[in-house]
Amino acid sequence: MKRIITILAVIIVLFLIGFGIYRMIKYMRTDVFLLTEKEEYYHWEFIKLNAKIKNKKLIEIYKNEPFYVNVFKDNNKIITIGALIKIPLTYNSKKKIWEGKWPCPWNAVDGKYRAEPLVTKNIRYKTEQFIIKRRKSKKHFQKGFSVLTFENTATLSKMKMKGPDKQETDWKGLFEWTKFIGADAFWYLIGQTKAEGKKPDEHFPWVERNFSKLPEMGKEAHSRGLKFGAYIISFLTFGEYKYKNYRYAYEYNSEKGGPVETRAISLADEKRVSDIIKLVEILNNIPEVDFIGLDYIRNALGGYELVDEFVEDMNVKVPEGWGKYNSTRRMGWLANEKVSRRNMCLIDQWNWWRAHKVSKIIKRITTKVKLKKPLWVFTLTWEKGWQHGQDPVMFSDAGADIDALMLYEATREQFDMLVDEWHNYIKKDEANLVLGNVVDWPLHQRILNPPGPEEFYNRFVHATKNIYNDKIADSIFIHDLARALWGRIKPYSTEEWLIAGGAAISEMRRLNGILPVSAEIGIDSKLKIGEEFSIPIEIKNISNKKQKNISIKLHLIDGTILGDKKKYINELAPNQIVSVSFRAIVKTPAWEKDLKNMIAVQVFYDEKNASFFKYVTVR
Repeated sequence: MKRIITILAVIIVLFLIGFGIYRMIKYMRTDVFLLTEKEEYYHWEFIKLNAKIKNKKLIEIYKNEPFYVNVFKDNNKIITIGALIKIPLTYNSKKKIWEGKWPCPWNAVDGKYRAEPLVTKNIRYKTEQFIIKRRKSKKHFQKGFSVLTFENTATLSKMKMKGPDKQETDWKGLFEWTKFIGADAFWYLIGQTKAEGKKPDEHFPWVERNFSKLPEMGKEAHSRGLKFGAYIISFLTFGEYKYKNYRYAYEYNSEKGGPVETRAISLADEKRVSDIIKLVEILNNIPEVDFIGLDYIRNALGGYELVDEFVEDMNVKVPEGWGKYNSTRRMGWLANEKVSRRNMCLIDQWNWWRAHKVSKIIKRITTKVKLKKPLWVFTLTWEKGWQHGQDPVMFSDAGADIDALMLYEATREQFDMLVDEWHNYIKKDEANLVLGNVVDWPLHQRILNPPGPEEFYNRFVHATKNIYNDKIADSIFIHDLARALWGRIKPYSTEEWLIAGGAAISEMRRLNGILPVSAEIGIDSKLKIGEEFSIPIEIKNISNKKQKNISIKLHLIDGTILGDKKKYINELAPNQIVSVSFRAIVKTPAWEKDLKNMIAVQVFYDEKNASFFKYVTVR
């Protein structure tokens, strides 16, 4: 037995020696080794490729010219940002290796990739695979999640508004309206940079007057069963004052002689990033704050001051004599290339690089601050955010837990095209999206048919059904309560816009199978001024559980409800329908609204509510 074991041991040793010799010979015969700096990369990163060339003839050739490689996934050659196919690796004499960068393609498929020499004839090479992966982020909100935002820094202690009951109230009315629309959370603007005195604080550049109220606001939200979030306007300042310690972004205006400083802070400004981090740390340590948000987390205006960094990072092809161009001329060249849109590859590079730059900032924030709460970002939505230097997949990988998509500032035709672009781009598990629309009549093209609030609702429903290419969206935000109270809403009322927002929340929940009750307003769409009419409402239990203690409240905008405004149902079995009826009259024609009046009902159940509405013509 011992003899057999000894023989086996000798065989194993000889095999290992032979295998080692074989590997050594193979190593000696290998001309090129292709490596990456890391084994795994996220979508916002450059994949840094290195080549170690052992063949002396090849070394001499490629010391003076790029060594080109392609990237493959399986057997498919991958084209990346700016239609880049062959990646040039250039010689680093200090490290004695060839180096290059491959920008990760937009929303690249997860999995294994590899680099290979562009020309493999007579080149013996070895390559190591690298992985593109996604950051695993918790959902941080339940299906059916909805938010009401407030984008205004008015002094809270002096704030007055009309609440949903039409009575004057103070800042607590913010949460009354949040409950009114059936939302789960209230997101409040706290971090805005605006010099309001002659000597602003250069060290803490945020409007401070409402900071002390944040714990009280959070407590008020929590007492009503709501979550509370606070957000920061990151790279945009307000007012004419320019902070001395900031580097501002530049637009280019040939009529004004070239580069013009904007009120946006440059993405390259280190102090601003530091100031954002400090404020995030403050919010992170307030127990009553549940979410932290970043708005204008993008290249807000201009950005041409970043031209040198962009050109170097992306290996951009520049005009002859570039080294002799001064900064003004370089900015002018980039501005002209971008505006003329003659070079779409360069524009693709510019869009990706800015999103990469912002992702690095998000990564720094989330790395520096040990966040106890989910971080959300606001993303503009033209070209999936790319036009503005944003990308939800890159941002998610960099550390954003929630991406609030601003689906506004578009005609209906543009809106539908915009949603189609998103539909063709993203799946539900690739980023936690919360879909938003803004309360603003001009941004709905002052539409009367359908009425502005109905179009507001329609866009929400269309986006909810179609934003993803595999599933229904399950969260939305209504932007914003300040606009609904004091903005460009006429001829429609605050109540109409917010009922429509609440109805969008209810429909989103119904589409996701989590709304237990529905209501149908069964009234003739054409009524007469001064004539009493009946409003029949069908309430249906669309869940598989018995529903108890349901109340139904009627709203008739610019009309009068005759008799009870509320009806009650003690119990509804699954699929059971119960009809209730209200009486009403409209005495004055709504000329400015094309004679259309909103009839709405709110159905209250299990300490929650759902909204439903219909516009009728009253002549």
